[in-house]
This record gives sequence, structure tokens and C-alpha cells, in this order.
Amino acid sequence: MWTIALIFNILHLAYHQVTTNFDLFPFNNIRHYKKSERIAEVAVNAVTMGFPVLALLTHRHGCIGAACFVLGFLLAGEFLTWWPCYFFGVPKALKRWREVYDRTHRHTVMILPPIKDHPAPNLEHCMLQALSLATFVVTVGCYVRLETAV
Repeated sequence: MWTIALIFNILHLAYHQVTTNFDLFPFNNIRHYKKSERIAEVAVNAVTMGFPVLALLTHRHGCIGAACFVLGFLLAGEFLTWWPCYFFGVPKALKRWREVYDRTHRHTVMILPPIKDHPAPNLEHCMLQALSLATFVVTVGCYVRLETAV
């Protein structure tokens, strides 16, 4: 289980870094990100997605538990960023988010049916969220296995 968790965490980190650093239009649209936005996203997610890789490499139960927390927090953030806006529309308080979406995601590959004028998660982010969920599940599974082995 440890090997599977490590592989998923490495894939998770690599997928995010590739889709944030390389222009794969129409899959992604990083050409319309501001340089500061891209640098911030690369840096923050390198740390948050890289920590679980390092935690698994330590084989320390407490570190892997912390990694599960980080991955759960990251997954919650991904889902809360996309799905409420897709199903219910963008609240006025998130006007800036809508502007960023229109600039960076509107013209990428979409697989979900439109709901009114609500912003839909694009294929790139649907795949990221599926990978985030799978990574979280296998990492928690690794943590639980280590717990029962102790």
C-alpha cells in the first residue's frame, strides 16, 4: 500500500506542476495566467503536494497522518473552489474568481454540461480532482495500514 500511495502522490504533484508550467491549450490555458498567479500556484502546490511525498518517504506514522490532513484540506479546497459555483453560480462576493475563470478556463476543454451561465470545471481540473481524491484515499489507506501494523 505504501508504494501505491507514493506513486499516486508523485503523480499528483507531477500532474499539477506540468499543467501549471506547460501550455497544453486547449487542455489548459496558462498563457492567460498572470506571471504572479502562476508562480504562486506552482510554489504553494509544490509545498502542499510535495509534503505528502516526503512524509511517505520518512515512513513515519505521524508524518503520514499529517500528509493525510494536508491532502484532505487540499481536496476540500479543490471541491469548494469549483463545485458550488458550477451548481449554484458564482456569488457576488467571488466576482474576482469569475473574472479569473473567464480569462483562464472558459475556452478550455469542457466535459460537463452547462448549467445556465455557471462556470464549469474544465477537463484539466476534473482530472486533477479525481487524482486528488484517489491520492487522498490511498494515502489514508497507507496510514491506516501503518496504524494497524504498529
